[in-house]
Amino acid sequence: MVKYDIKDFTLTLGDFKDLPCHAPCSVYSALHDNGLIDDPSVGMTAANIAKYSAKPCCFTAEFDVSALAFSMKNVCLRFNGLDTLCKIEVNGSEIAKVNNMHRTYTYDVKTKVNIGKNTLKLYFDSPTEDPCLRKAYYSFGTEVSPRLPDMGIFRKIELIAFNHKIISDVKVKQTHRDGSVRLDLSLNTIGFDEQARGVATLTAPGGNVYFCGFIGGEGTITIGDPNLWWPNGLGMQSIYRLNVNLYSGEEIEDTYEMNIGLRTVAVKTDEKTGKPCLLINGVPMFSMGADYMPEDILPSRLTEAKTRVLLESAKAANFNTVFIHGSGHYPENHFFNACDELGLLVWQRILVCENDAPDTEEFKENVKAELKDNMLRMAHHPSLGIVIGNERVGKLFDEREKTELAESFCAFDGMNVFDFDGKITKDILTLNNPSIPTYDAICSFAEEGRRNIGSDVFELHGASREAVVAMLDRAYDNYPYAGGIKELTYTLGISAAEYARSAVIEARTSEKKPLGISMGAMNSPWPTVSPSAVDYYGNRKPLHYYEYRFFTPVLVNVEVKGTRAKFFVTNDLKNDYHGVFAYSIVDNKNRPVFKDSFPIRARACCKMEVHN
Repeated sequence: MVKYDIKDFTLTLGDFKDLPCHAPCSVYSALHDNGLIDDPSVGMTAANIAKYSAKPCCFTAEFDVSALAFSMKNVCLRFNGLDTLCKIEVNGSEIAKVNNMHRTYTYDVKTKVNIGKNTLKLYFDSPTEDPCLRKAYYSFGTEVSPRLPDMGIFRKIELIAFNHKIISDVKVKQTHRDGSVRLDLSLNTIGFDEQARGVATLTAPGGNVYFCGFIGGEGTITIGDPNLWWPNGLGMQSIYRLNVNLYSGEEIEDTYEMNIGLRTVAVKTDEKTGKPCLLINGVPMFSMGADYMPEDILPSRLTEAKTRVLLESAKAANFNTVFIHGSGHYPENHFFNACDELGLLVWQRILVCENDAPDTEEFKENVKAELKDNMLRMAHHPSLGIVIGNERVGKLFDEREKTELAESFCAFDGMNVFDFDGKITKDILTLNNPSIPTYDAICSFAEEGRRNIGSDVFELHGASREAVVAMLDRAYDNYPYAGGIKELTYTLGISAAEYARSAVIEARTSEKKPLGISMGAMNSPWPTVSPSAVDYYGNRKPLHYYEYRFFTPVLVNVEVKGTRAKFFVTNDLKNDYHGVFAYSIVDNKNRPVFKDSFPIRARACCKMEVHN
């Protein structure tokens, strides 16, 4: 097999001709990288460059096809993400027209290419006329992002040449029973070769190695002493490495690698309260996290390192869950790899909004195809726990289609939970207490003289009159007036964090405890007024440090009434907690006037009053 990426392109847009760019790339990233526009995240740039979205454009690349690649029976081009309305041409011949940012497209171009130089042209139409495209909604403008619908190469483009067969995907079904786990593997291929054979190798965290062959595309591995995968705070994140080699004769034709984790996930109704309960490996889990927003208004600027730092910040704040926001796109593979390692359970939203295009058969089939492309890519990750829709998605598919979709995406019993109607999200407490970016961030996107919440730059970046009034009213009910923008960023940050703390503690100690808590936003796609605890530049707001405290698995809350105090312990660990709580009462000069301590005994996954 021969496989390589096509990376070097040129962009033609109106009067701009043959601008060099490197995939992944887009109209705005190419203009910025060539010095023709300022950074869209800075100042008023986003408002001044939106006009370029209204023009069609063309990305052109020359790529070589070697004599070896050309001699093979199959030569394909795979497009992992084209954003969004695109006509594909190879050497002047039209290959296809596509219209979905979230899909992967593969085309046989054996009869279209030649040995040596070949030309690939991608003609993009403007997306501005149709906001109901299968395109990330945030690019059309939201509360935390500007209206800047981009066009371009969202993910890599690959040329793949092979003689016989290649692997399209490997499905893994887990069956947990009597202290062991059976893995049923399904190997799916592209091409034809009766002599082809597949061999799977599974390497356990401790180094043990398991093997199996495939008969009719099916294979089985049984693990007698499994190391289970747990979300952050509940246990270890044990990762198994699965490697599948596809042989043609004695030669390896293709290789497929993935990380898997052994765990079950389910949502069941509590018999006492009638409320849903999330179970991981049969143990109740209380979800604590925030919505993962798109990381940048230019998807081409996404990097694995930046995503990793963001998710590490989430774990440092005691998150055990990440909710994928519905305005973005299906996350990259490296996002799920990081969540696997950090123990962050992912609630993946189906990216169909309530007011999307009319229910046509074409629209339904388009959504089905994008779900298949993405779920087959994501389903094996232990971090992917729940896939949720909404009322619109629930009406889009009938019950038979929902069942068939879930089963085709590896959503076997215990593997993933599919909630097409989004009913369980009603039991998630979502908090939205916005604050302005940190002072360092403000200095990065606003020039001196415009670093105040009444400037045009701040208004563009989310500081509308209504938002400003709400933030100031809330803050100045409890805090003194700030003496400048630096003090104001801290005051508004502390104010938002305090409101969040009160709501979280009330929810965690309530008899009607919800299924989980989302802080509204984990990050921002550009510098803006946002409920996120980490701003666009990676700076941590006060909320981040509050989250570390009120999301701690074992929480002690004190309720003071007059001269009496009640102490409550919430234990969201999977084991009973035993410890000693020591406290002191101090006067206005921080001098202790009373000290005491008492033992804490809190049952697993339980809230209880412990002391008066």
